[in-house]
Amino acid sequence: MKKSMVLALSAILLIAGCTKKTPEESTPQPTQPSVQEEVLPAAPVLSYLPGVALYNPGALYKPSTEEDGLMVWSRNVNCGTVLEVYSYSDSGVEMKTATRVVKKERQERQFVHVRYNGDDYWIQDVTVAVNAVPNVLIEEDTFIYKEPNVKSMTSTALPFGTIVAVSTLKGDSNFTCISVDTEKETFHDVYVKAANVGFGDDMTILALVDGIKKAKNEVLRNELADALAHFTTNSVLVDERRYEEMNKTSQNIDGWLVEEQMPGFFYEENYSTSRPNGPVQDEWETEEGAAK
Repeated sequence: MKKSMVLALSAILLIAGCTKKTPEESTPQPTQPSVQEEVLPAAPVLSYLPGVALYNPGALYKPSTEEDGLMVWSRNVNCGTVLEVYSYSDSGVEMKTATRVVKKERQERQFVHVRYNGDDYWIQDVTVAVNAVPNVLIEEDTFIYKEPNVKSMTSTALPFGTIVAVSTLKGDSNFTCISVDTEKETFHDVYVKAANVGFGDDMTILALVDGIKKAKNEVLRNELADALAHFTTNSVLVDERRYEEMNKTSQNIDGWLVEEQMPGFFYEENYSTSRPNGPVQDEWETEEGAAK
């Protein structure tokens, strides 16, 4: 009997000893701070957005190689020229502010960073349309609308052949969003009826027609007329211009009309550089230069 009690007591003590926590287990240990690797922000990603020059001529500028903070005129481009616009994933379109003083009056402009023919330039923001492609109007008296609905029609009408920049982001099947310069006013993100905007080869045809009119070399005129014959259009007005120039152009050199015989047939358009924002200037001072 006593032996049994001793065995039972021994078993209880053994269990208690097994379940008792050691000093290391019962004392909470301070936690070690976890080491986290520093996460660096991702580098901005550069992309090029499609852009279109709106002015004729459109002035492109470059930073001065002689004086920091100064941008100087570099070259002109025609209305409708395709440009590549610098845009970064963290900040959007790359721009900078430049100033000049004319007759003691301080003028400030925004410039957009663009690439043309593989070279870098800056262009005034009012003279370029971003996220746009060039096109042409193929109807007479194309009215401008403020919004894509008939109730917002303005009194401003654009003539046949006007070069416009068509937005790649806005517009619908009835109204096309455009930017355009009329020399009296520059419009950004306005609308015209979609049916009045060129389609297919319309812009190429009208460019060839214009080239034939301006060409003073007979061989060149014949070459352009030959190229014109290979394009077709669904526009009645565009086809009329095409047919008219093809009939005027002959491979028979003796049958050519010289400029003196037909005044005004060969012409060179004179585009005014007088704008609401002032004439084209040679130099602009950037913020970096003004801060010196």
